[in-house]
Amino acid sequence: MALSYQKDLEKYKEIDEDEILNNLSEQELKQLETALEEMDPENALLPASMRQKDHTVKTATGPFNREKLLSYLEKEALEYKDRDDVVPFTGERKGGCLSAFHQCTAPSARQICFCG
Repeated sequence: MALSYQKDLEKYKEIDEDEILNNLSEQELKQLETALEEMDPENALLPASMRQKDHTVKTATGPFNREKLLSYLEKEALEYKDRDDVVPFTGERKGGCLSAFHQCTAPSARQICFCG
């Protein structure tokens, strides 16, 4: 069985990979590149930016202007209506303070007690 398997592999030693790659169109090369990238996306040795391909092909819409961006974000934040709380905040304190090693009713035992 192993000999027949080795004979089957012998025919692939004669293949010229460079010739096959030179005959591929640009679209076929992109498909091959995508398929090769998807084979091992979880390579922990690569940084995250190199593990995932950038699929965007959009060109820049214009120069970056930080001041315009900040003013737009501020304007949007002021116009956005806040949602109402499901349980409104009242500011009331619930429960007492928890004091560690506070002397309670038994003077000989040190216990954790609620005070207040």
